[in-house]
Amino acid sequence: MKNIPDDIYKAMNEMLHDSVRIPIGVDDGLLNQYLKASSSYVLTYTGTADTVINDDRFIFLCVELASFLYENRTTQVKDIPAPLKMVMDQLALNGFNSVKQEV
Repeated sequence: MKNIPDDIYKAMNEMLHDSVRIPIGVDDGLLNQYLKASSSYVLTYTGTADTVINDDRFIFLCVELASFLYENRTTQVKDIPAPLKMVMDQLALNGFNSVKQEV
């Protein structure tokens, strides 16, 4: 992801492997795609301000959402868990408020 610094993305990738209890090297391609998708979703929902990307909640959301997607690989559509939506709302308020202050 071009918006996310490499060190943060690498940390998220390691956390994702720990979260789903899969060693690095197993399902890397699939997990990487889920991490990219979750990162894009969270950035779209919350805004791309530096305050969002450098917030620990951003890393938590991306990893947990990617874990959710990986663990629920079915044809059934499942909604994002409510606790993740609440954290995204909190982060969105911070992200969009910081963009307004910069202008």
